[in-house]
Amino acid sequence: MASSPFHTFSQLLQPRTTFATTSTNNNNNNLSSCTTRPSNKLLLPPTLSLSSNTQRNDLDFHDRTTRLHIKRHVHKITTLSSTNSKTQILRNLEKDAESFKTSSDFNHLLMALVIAQQHEVCLILFTKLQSFKVLPNGCTFSIVIRCHCERNDPDEAKKVLDTLLQNGFLPDEVTMNVLMSSLCKKGKVQKAREVFEVMREKGFKMSVQSHNCLLKGLCYVGRVEEALDLLNEMKNETPLLNPDVYSYTVVMDGLCKVGLSDEAMGLLNEAVRVGIVPNEVTFNTLIEGYSREGRPLEGVLVLELMKKKHGCVPGYVNYSTVLHGLLKWNEIPAAFKVYKEMVELGIEVDSRMMAKLARRLCRLSRRERGLLRDACQVFEKMTEKGFVVDQRTLEVIFEALLWGEKFDEALEVLNDMVKLGYSPKAIAFDKVIQGFCANGKLEEAVSILLFWLGNGGVPHKFSYEMLIKELNAQGRLICASILLGAAFKQGVVPSMDPLLCKCCEER
Repeated sequence: MASSPFHTFSQLLQPRTTFATTSTNNNNNNLSSCTTRPSNKLLLPPTLSLSSNTQRNDLDFHDRTTRLHIKRHVHKITTLSSTNSKTQILRNLEKDAESFKTSSDFNHLLMALVIAQQHEVCLILFTKLQSFKVLPNGCTFSIVIRCHCERNDPDEAKKVLDTLLQNGFLPDEVTMNVLMSSLCKKGKVQKAREVFEVMREKGFKMSVQSHNCLLKGLCYVGRVEEALDLLNEMKNETPLLNPDVYSYTVVMDGLCKVGLSDEAMGLLNEAVRVGIVPNEVTFNTLIEGYSREGRPLEGVLVLELMKKKHGCVPGYVNYSTVLHGLLKWNEIPAAFKVYKEMVELGIEVDSRMMAKLARRLCRLSRRERGLLRDACQVFEKMTEKGFVVDQRTLEVIFEALLWGEKFDEALEVLNDMVKLGYSPKAIAFDKVIQGFCANGKLEEAVSILLFWLGNGGVPHKFSYEMLIKELNAQGRLICASILLGAAFKQGVVPSMDPLLCKCCEER
């Protein structure tokens, strides 16, 4: 098998190795300098930022000509999607090797590709350093580590770091933090811890951000005790390393996820005592924790705590989390109270939660009639906002209105169901017909039955009987006869009591 023309990472990172080159014009980059061990001190070009705050469209380079040249190639690579097109662009870059005379030029290009999310191209270019006759430095490998992390491949990034350390390179703190964070997101906390210990051994000034990366990873995999220990270590660091609001919030979240919300509340109180100002995310962590434990009313208390004690104005996420928890654990009166508060404050309520609240209120209204009014308020607000109400919710509201003898409102809901293309159950029409008959609204009852017949429905025998009896009682024998004929035509045979017999005699 022919050997690959691409150099592997291990080949590029071999210590004291001279890269083979081809002669191009009179340009000689003194490749013999690669035979000396690189300095441990990495000088990151000022225009290169490896921090998480880097803006993806911010390609700020020193030299205007170089900047325009690189931007042109990055634009080409970004806009071309096929593999062949990218390969051609890579060949063009190799032909333009004169444009990248220094490691700094090449690093600018690599970082630009990472920012443009062209990770594959970045890694291919890295393996083809020979074509550009450029020697990689610490910054080059830091960018490669970042590239692997953004590709969600922290294991490969960790291998690059290990080889770097073996060869005397030392990435900067931000690169190490990026790698730790990436490892933690994949649940590889032990490897993240190894990176953390390397930072300590190599004399890095351990920042709050570095500790936070590991805190998050430990909590993510449920190792909360270790996270608490690390948090306590931060307080005892020399020089003093004060945990920030993120440090406390991450550990609180870890405690809540293992059912220790009360302990998380204790940690919040400790944070406040040392001067930390909790934010919406901090409080939401507690609200979610109490909800997981089946204690949603405690979440309501946290909401009150935010407003009255800490002066933190709850937002959409806080209110929605509280409302979701109350609905989940069937605390409906409290849920309606929170809902009303959201409406009064002008906070948007999710349509699905509104529908769920309306259904729960309707079901409880059979025991407490006053809740039907509340359910209707929620339903009216949904209609006012133009939400499309699902069939299940409409059916529950409809049945509750019938139960509460709100027949006119029930008829409106039935009309909504038909307009939306839903297929109401037969029992829905029967109940409305019977309800209107029982309340003396015969014309409305007949209209509903005729509409139903026109749409292929088959009313229940009892609906026919009630209508025919009422029509006979009012002396409207012709109308009663028509309905009786319609019943017979559909195979429905009403009971032959005296009033019905009178209708038959008329026919």
